[in-house]
Amino acid sequence: MVAVLTLMGTTGAFAQDFFFFHDYTGDRLWSNPDNWYEGLKPNDENAEVGIHASVIVDEDVAIQRIWDFETCDLTIQSGKKMSVNGSFSWSAGGEIILEDGAQLLHQEYYLEAKVLKKIAAYDANHNLWNLIASPVLNDVTPSTGNGFLTEPETGYSLYAFNEANQEWINFKETPFVLVNEHSYLYANALDTTLVFEGNARSAAAPAEILLSYHASTNNQAGCNLVGNPFPCSVFADRSYYVLNENSNSLMAVALSSHTPIAPCMGIIVKAEEEGETITLSPEVPVSTVNQGYIEITAAKSDAPTLVLDQALLSFNAGDDLGKLDLYEDAPRVYFTTESHEWAILSIDSTDVMPMRFKAQKNGNYTLHFELKELTLNYLHLIDNITGANVDLLASPDYSFSATTNDYTSRFKLVFDPHYGVEENGSGAFAYYSDGDIVINDVETCHGASLQVCDLMGRVVISVRNVSGNVSTVGMTPGVYVLRLNDGNIIRTQKIVIE
Repeated sequence: MVAVLTLMGTTGAFAQDFFFFHDYTGDRLWSNPDNWYEGLKPNDENAEVGIHASVIVDEDVAIQRIWDFETCDLTIQSGKKMSVNGSFSWSAGGEIILEDGAQLLHQEYYLEAKVLKKIAAYDANHNLWNLIASPVLNDVTPSTGNGFLTEPETGYSLYAFNEANQEWINFKETPFVLVNEHSYLYANALDTTLVFEGNARSAAAPAEILLSYHASTNNQAGCNLVGNPFPCSVFADRSYYVLNENSNSLMAVALSSHTPIAPCMGIIVKAEEEGETITLSPEVPVSTVNQGYIEITAAKSDAPTLVLDQALLSFNAGDDLGKLDLYEDAPRVYFTTESHEWAILSIDSTDVMPMRFKAQKNGNYTLHFELKELTLNYLHLIDNITGANVDLLASPDYSFSATTNDYTSRFKLVFDPHYGVEENGSGAFAYYSDGDIVINDVETCHGASLQVCDLMGRVVISVRNVSGNVSTVGMTPGVYVLRLNDGNIIRTQKIVIE
């Protein structure tokens, strides 16, 4: 029978179950009932556990208290989670080891542990970068002993980022230590296992991290490499970036997705002004209704699965994330409001949403659109340069040629089937961009005449033989009516001049 301790107090009596691990079978497995005294192992969060032999936690465990009677090792297997809601008492002689991907939630101020992180080697053609983070409170000095500085010496790369100067610091040139709450870029030519050894951070309180911000025109201004500071998965209170699996682009992660950040994992946060913070907590955020979002990815047409950039149009408040560029040659897909660039833009509802695209190299590209937790009845992509109108619900991919000189305001997403259609049946044939009225299809409209009228019907601009762009310099911002006459048909459209 299980040992029972009865405590008396002013409010009455209550019983607390105690369980004892002995490793009778020699396999050290927590999950094996034959390793527990009288075959009884913990079965709820109120259990108190005494350890008499080294143990391997091979299943998810939630208990109240644990302590060791002898010098014992405790190993949490990869992918398993151990939660100790009360005291965690472990002798100095025994080791606590978290294999790669294991999780430990504890409440102690001081608990020595080793947390392992496996790093896969990159091949001759690809540096497989990892955003790594230390889950221990004490500084970690990279060495051969903890797996960072492998031989040959040229086989590894380790970088920190200084946001104030927008510069990357190479460990080989300027050695540094790894600090809790920060993350670092790491790659290795060899398979290795990083060992973070020290005081594993308690989950008793969330981590509120002050972000660094220095005003600059550099496209990396406000870039903060933040690390999960706990030996367990956490959740962020704002949107952030992660590296994609090929290390060739940043992927935006929306706050509304409630995506966990794994132990030893780093993220990238974009600060927009001084004083901003990010809070990381093991607690799952309060659930709210996810209205969904549209994920847009950009790739080369000859390799459409190799994502080079990404943006999200979200229908959830608070998902906004400023656009950040770490890859100079990658194409850029993003949204803008009031001259601010967004990787994630939150909206309530809309008829049409301009979407920007910038090619850093001339070539053929493919945009892919995927609805996440979202149902739409109508979604079209308009290419303002070619005039193409794509039903994204029927075909979520659009391939096109782009040059570095193209207008960035090339696309728009249309949610209303009646958008741009006037009473005479004419469709939208022009758009406004950076001080110009731009005709969508120059070849079709070549030689046509264009009139720009105010809402009183007065002609503000009249142009014969339209060649593509019409300057709006000197015009008062507002709504205007365009009349395009190609000699066969007169097309009309409203347009907003900013």
